[in-house]
Amino acid sequence: MTSPASVPEPLDEVAPAPSRPRGRRLVLWSPVALLVAYQYYLSAQSSLPSIPLPGRHADKVLHLAYFFLIATFVVRAARFGEGWNRHTTARAVVLGAMAWGFLDELHQSFTPQRFVEFGDVIADVTGAALALLVTEPFWTWLDRRVNEPGVNKGKVAGGQGVEPQ
Repeated sequence: MTSPASVPEPLDEVAPAPSRPRGRRLVLWSPVALLVAYQYYLSAQSSLPSIPLPGRHADKVLHLAYFFLIATFVVRAARFGEGWNRHTTARAVVLGAMAWGFLDELHQSFTPQRFVEFGDVIADVTGAALALLVTEPFWTWLDRRVNEPGVNKGKVAGGQGVEPQ
């Protein structure tokens, strides 16, 4: 009979988070909450602040960039605050972006002078997926670099060293 310690954990399951200080998790998730709350506020506005970007798809670029920013902080909080593995984080980020994008468009549908555009949801999910591709390796690299023995005693990426999976 195999002992439980020798059975590898499936990649798609969430590893139990070692005890992480509650304040640390709050700090890691706070930027996500603030960005999502601000987006909700903007969705309720009939007219938005103007950001001059050339091209007729400038609004899609803004959607992509905003969701890239949100997902960057979600990846950091999920991997280094919750201890989620890459696969769980990726699923949560993509499905979360899709769900939030649809909810944002639904919310906009009740706002005068605002319109629902499926292309916005595509831009949202694309921005989140790009953040996964770029920032997850960055946060992992930074965490390893900061947590190398003898290099630094602080933990920049989020604290608890996360093993790549």
